[in-house]
Amino acid sequence: KQWYQRRVRGFLKGGLVNGCYWEFNKEYLENEDGHKILHLTYEELTLEKPAAIRKINLFLGYDELSEEDIVSVDKATSLDPTKLKPDQHGKPGRAKEMLTQEQRSRFNERSRVEFEGFEGIPQSYTDEN
Repeated sequence: KQWYQRRVRGFLKGGLVNGCYWEFNKEYLENEDGHKILHLTYEELTLEKPAAIRKINLFLGYDELSEEDIVSVDKATSLDPTKLKPDQHGKPGRAKEMLTQEQRSRFNERSRVEFEGFEGIPQSYTDEN
């Protein structure tokens, strides 16, 4: 637990092995090369998968999918939870379980400041709940 708390403190200060989380995301969001980018969150894919499938389909420029097609895509892209290792089970909102209220507040506040003016920022990045 102490190791995890040290990692969280380092993350909130912007220090990760691969660089600062906020700087990495801001560079991506600035999109200086003008690429067409689809913003999709883990929460969208897991909690609202049919809507995410529609969003991906629209982004790719395909014709609208029927409900039957959406069910088919959902089934074809779903993982069998019985075949996953225990540490492979992602869970939306897990940060709320893993982080303290103070840590979530610090993350949300820094995200609000760092991402101000950018479009496509997931609401979950700045929610206080």
